[in-house]
Amino acid sequence: MNSPIYSMTFIPKKRNFKLYYLAFPKTWKELLIQLQVSAYKKYDPEYYMKLFGLKACLNGWLDEVVNVGNMKANSDDSRWFVSLNEPDVHKICKIMKIWVTAEYELNDKATSETKAIAEKFKSEIDPDVLRYGITSEEVCLFNEDGTAAVDYAFDAFALYVANSLNGKTIPLFGQELTFSNCGLKKLVSQPIEYKGQYYSYGLEFSVQTTPPQRECMLLVFPSVKRFVSNALKKKIYLEENINALVKMSENKYRVMKMKQQRKNIDKEKTEYFRDWNYADINCYGLYHSNSNFPAAEEVLKHPEIYVGKNARPQILLPYKFGMDFTNMNIGTGVSVKEKCEFYHQLTPLLKDIAEPMGEVQSVGAIHYNKPDKKQFEVADIQKMRRERLKVCTGRDKITMEIYGHDSDEPLKNAIIEDIRQYFGNTDSSDVKIEIEKRSIGSLGDMMNSKSYEDHLLRIKRVQESVEKSAEIKGAVVILKNTSGEKGDPKAALRAGFADTNRLTQFIVPDVLDEKAKDKPSKSRIHGAVLDIFRQFGYTEFADNRNTVKNPACSADVIGVYAYQTLRPLWAAKSKSPELTAKCLPAYVTFNARSGQVKAECGLFDEKELSYPEALIAFSKLSRKDDFVDKCNKVAKGGFVSKLLGLRDLYKKSDGLVLVSCNGLTRKLWHGISDTSISGYNMKKPFVPEKIKIGNSISERTEAFTDSHLRIIRLREGVSTLEVPDYYTEINAKGDFTRASGVYRHKDVFWGIDLCPNNFEFKDSYKKCRADKPTLNFDECALMEYYPLQLREEDDPKQWVGYANLLRELMPENPSRQAVRLPAPLHLAKLMSEYFLLCGKEK
Repeated sequence: MNSPIYSMTFIPKKRNFKLYYLAFPKTWKELLIQLQVSAYKKYDPEYYMKLFGLKACLNGWLDEVVNVGNMKANSDDSRWFVSLNEPDVHKICKIMKIWVTAEYELNDKATSETKAIAEKFKSEIDPDVLRYGITSEEVCLFNEDGTAAVDYAFDAFALYVANSLNGKTIPLFGQELTFSNCGLKKLVSQPIEYKGQYYSYGLEFSVQTTPPQRECMLLVFPSVKRFVSNALKKKIYLEENINALVKMSENKYRVMKMKQQRKNIDKEKTEYFRDWNYADINCYGLYHSNSNFPAAEEVLKHPEIYVGKNARPQILLPYKFGMDFTNMNIGTGVSVKEKCEFYHQLTPLLKDIAEPMGEVQSVGAIHYNKPDKKQFEVADIQKMRRERLKVCTGRDKITMEIYGHDSDEPLKNAIIEDIRQYFGNTDSSDVKIEIEKRSIGSLGDMMNSKSYEDHLLRIKRVQESVEKSAEIKGAVVILKNTSGEKGDPKAALRAGFADTNRLTQFIVPDVLDEKAKDKPSKSRIHGAVLDIFRQFGYTEFADNRNTVKNPACSADVIGVYAYQTLRPLWAAKSKSPELTAKCLPAYVTFNARSGQVKAECGLFDEKELSYPEALIAFSKLSRKDDFVDKCNKVAKGGFVSKLLGLRDLYKKSDGLVLVSCNGLTRKLWHGISDTSISGYNMKKPFVPEKIKIGNSISERTEAFTDSHLRIIRLREGVSTLEVPDYYTEINAKGDFTRASGVYRHKDVFWGIDLCPNNFEFKDSYKKCRADKPTLNFDECALMEYYPLQLREEDDPKQWVGYANLLRELMPENPSRQAVRLPAPLHLAKLMSEYFLLCGKEK
């Protein structure tokens, strides 16, 4: 049995709080509706107004804001604004006026009518009017059983905890960390200097529940924030905005957005510059004079002046990968050792507010044990892989083409050697891998721009230069690292090769240049090789004693997935929101034993396609004029018809649906939310009589108890703030033990993948940043599983164990032994690489 883990979770202890409410004046709302109708011609007052900017300003520039409500024509606005302290009506009114100016008057699309209404609205905004709407009450946030008693419980409690720790000092391995407020439910320590570079520790708090009881838990997420400390280039191009941390006073930072702006000099020339967000710089002016606040361009070009503890003002620019105008030597991640120390230091500080949750025990797990050289000869392992490739693809021949220049010959040979080392000699095997070298010519050159027209030109050139294949082939393309540059040709090449019936995998060329920054190591070459075979549907699997005994391992597994915000590249020049598809459901069915992978989507002409066929289909479909309309049509019914079809398909044979629970999938399938699950009538744990399977358009409740279809809901780890972080137990030697497998907390299960064999992971269990700030730390985040629908005779550990095992079967990441999502969801997610879209699909 594995040793326990300790989630970084507290159980709320303090239940009673005083909350303040502020009503939104009725006359103001009438004007605001007029303003919305004028600015957004299709706005219907029966629906909620677009108030994201107002919420961001109020949340960002006021203290202790619990909630800012949505508003529409018939909404109850008596508790529009909720706070832990008495609302500062003067500041609220000033912030509202700043927002109105930014949103409705400085907008390029603003008409004279809109500007006139905006001015009238601002003239009506009066703190004396707003003050009449203040009320307060003592509120019990949590019931006796630990569930939330009011809607505001989650935000109010997390905010209260963060505020209670503001200004507190926590010792961490010789460092004294004093934490300051830096936004809602967030804290940041003072910047720590190391050889001219700066970093801080951050703490973020979130209250979450687990089904079906919905008891509230306070989750704590520590992080490391690294700051830009120098600028090595005079010309700086930012792909994204920078959310700078600006020190306002002792123990208080606020976020100010540094935006990338552009100015057209003439038809041929565009000038890029940085500027502070209008609303942020003016809200800053409510607390300090902003007349002498340094220009964004100045801060970006000379960050060293503003990052130190004595800087006035102190402005911290968070570093992100890809910022090539600076260098960063500070490492990433928070070690297991540091997480444990944080938790133990926070426990006494929160003793009157919350109490530790305690250990979480392992329930065992099954793992995929890859054949190794201790058990088998190399030739036997290669034979197993070839046999697996045969069953996964159903093909007796796979053609792999390697595209590059003459100067890339050593890398071409390295790729060929890697394929041969992995699969062995395939000449006389059941599946033959034919490898051909090809010249990329000028196809890999930078394009003039990132426009759709330039993409079409490059796609056409690929079609003219590369002969169309009757069967699907693989193309490994050696291409200079041009990610993020305006004329990056990769997306166009992928589309062009797809039109010739080829899958693509890109790799950078400088393999022999020891000084090259983008030099691919052997592991990266191996990862690229395995990823192109993954695109053919190749996975790894071999039965062992545990999988043979587990009945779940014979089931078909269906990954239910939804892509979000799909705006085709052909719509790039348009500003119409109607040319963006909100979502697109897709399904991948995978059987570990047979290796078969099938994809389904309402866009396909056929009912189902093989995995490589689906990739090429998505590439072509995303370039059609009716792509957005078809996506919206497919998404209307959510997952209803698919779930009912699966229920009937698996009446007698075993099937397992996996669905990742996030904001989008909850909209498409209300029944996977904690709220819905808590209302189900249970025959026994994990066996509800009926479940909800619809969305707001087609809500319905259905029974699945007479089917052999099971359903498991997943929630991903730290990035969503919905699943806890954790640390492990200390063994007799004083070291932290490594954890993997499945752990159970009441009715939810937390999965941890096998320990990666890399230094970042090993160091995480032994070291801390105080030892060496340049160290990188890594850890396997928890994956939460809740069996939404099982059969009465099922052992939930077996079905959850199998779902977790499916993360270990993907071959393309050699440095880790598992991927983030189980195989069918992982495969579904990566299909989006073949969409030709503006920016990235979410």
